[in-house]
Amino acid sequence: MDNRRKTVVINSRFQYQYALLAAAVAVLLVNLTIIAHALLAGPPGLLLGGWNILLVAALEVLLIGGVWWGSLVSSNRIAGPVFVLVRQAEALSGGDFTARVRLRKRDVFQPEAEAINRSFDILQLRLQRLKHLVGELEKLPASEPVVPEKIAELKAELDQFKTT
Repeated sequence: MDNRRKTVVINSRFQYQYALLAAAVAVLLVNLTIIAHALLAGPPGLLLGGWNILLVAALEVLLIGGVWWGSLVSSNRIAGPVFVLVRQAEALSGGDFTARVRLRKRDVFQPEAEAINRSFDILQLRLQRLKHLVGELEKLPASEPVVPEKIAELKAELDQFKTT
């Protein structure tokens, strides 16, 4: 299974809000720095005229773009794993007990993915045990009554599932 996501924006609502917040903080910090230098620069003040102001504006636009892109990429490390977790949970609910959560190396939620995979493993083993017990019951001759021990084993396995 190819595990590399090629789309940077997976959850647009979350990622755009995250990027907007980061860009707004960057703009605020840059402008506060400019204002502080203008007020604290001494008698001549900070000379922002002509080309200087255009240079500062261009640098600020580049900074905003860089912060925006960096925020989208870093938020992808959160939104991507959440997408994978939901996709695998849906696969499991659809009956695919081989579904496992596989994340990229640098994604967040690695310990959570491992815990979910352990839970999937346990669930798969329990289901295999149930299938095995049913198979043993099916092999019994039709004339022979169902053995109470087999029923007790099957009930013990089923009792491990909390349904109410």
